[in-house]
Amino acid sequence: MLPGAACYFFMWFSPDIVSPTGKLMWYLLFYGGYQVIMAGFLNARSALVMYATQEPRERDILNTYSSAFGIAASLLGLLLQQGTFTLFHADLGYNPCGNGTHNGTGHGSTRDTEKTAFMVVAAVRTGIFVLCGLAAVFGVPEKKDIKREQRSLFVVGDIKDLVRHRPFLTMAVISTLLTLGINTKGTYCALMLQYTFNLSDQMIYIMIVYVVTEAAVTFLWNVVIRRIGRTKAACLGILVFLLPHNAAILIATRDLLGTALLPFLYVVSIWGGIGEGCIVLALSILQTDVIDDFELKTGNKMASIFYSLWGSLSGIVNAISAAIFNWILQVANYNADDCVQPGSVKQVLRYISTGTPLAAYTIALMFLIWLYPITEESRMRTKMALAARRTAAVDERRALLNNTDAVSVQERI
Repeated sequence: MLPGAACYFFMWFSPDIVSPTGKLMWYLLFYGGYQVIMAGFLNARSALVMYATQEPRERDILNTYSSAFGIAASLLGLLLQQGTFTLFHADLGYNPCGNGTHNGTGHGSTRDTEKTAFMVVAAVRTGIFVLCGLAAVFGVPEKKDIKREQRSLFVVGDIKDLVRHRPFLTMAVISTLLTLGINTKGTYCALMLQYTFNLSDQMIYIMIVYVVTEAAVTFLWNVVIRRIGRTKAACLGILVFLLPHNAAILIATRDLLGTALLPFLYVVSIWGGIGEGCIVLALSILQTDVIDDFELKTGNKMASIFYSLWGSLSGIVNAISAAIFNWILQVANYNADDCVQPGSVKQVLRYISTGTPLAAYTIALMFLIWLYPITEESRMRTKMALAARRTAAVDERRALLNNTDAVSVQERI
């Protein structure tokens, strides 16, 4: 977290470099470093759940708290930035329609004021990063598996086991598609609200409603998952909430709804937040089942490798999709300096923000229904088999210690 906090701070720091290429290289250096370091942190945090307890229900509770607090943290970060900019009387984000907003003339905040506000927020978040890192180091006792330290990880045999493990491959596709849908919606939703629906003044409030709903329903989804099962809950969240949410925004227009457009978007945001809360929680719980299944079949846990591969695949797909979407926007004549975008840009933003998640969620739903091999029955069998194996290992170790003690006593005699 210490180098991650430093990278985050300097990512917002604007050096006195004249060349735009130099500034770009500065930003890419620290942004890339931040992403690499945070990937390591998130990987360790996710894998820690697998070692915190062997009981699946307790893992579900840990994942529920992790998901809820992670969503709440994103909301608090948004409010922190909004509150800091309000305190400095600065404009949050780039508003091409505000005459004089970034040049220090006319009305609106000056560039120096906005830079100061950004630096204050970056400093506060850097302090939070350091506190979280210290809390993890000193507040979480870690049990090291000495047996595992004596063998090399990710050898050729492990790679073959991964490639042959159907639940891992299926979950790789599912997690990549679900993450693609969530990230695409989060990335382009603000632009869609600003240009497609002309609701730039309501954008922050709609996003807050979405995130608050997502965090609030996480614990309710934990109850639903316990009642109907993991796969059914994930399918329910996609089929009943996320697909209708994106379809409704895809067809919504001011001509169709008139003055009811704004209330409609608030209601749809609540509906979508319920579905995304389900997916974030269900995805983390389904991944623990895949790791347990792999451990039962191969004897190796390799939780950190699983989370690394899932995260890498999602990151690669998201990077490729972002490049494609930005190219499409350029083809549609999108220009960030234009106050009013052409109609082609408005439609492209709508299709990217809602059409892409629709397609990704639909394919992921089909994989969950027809190709995901772990059922509630097989999961319970895996749980009991692993418990029996661990009990046998403990008994064997206890018997070995008893024999060692007996031999030692006889030698003393």
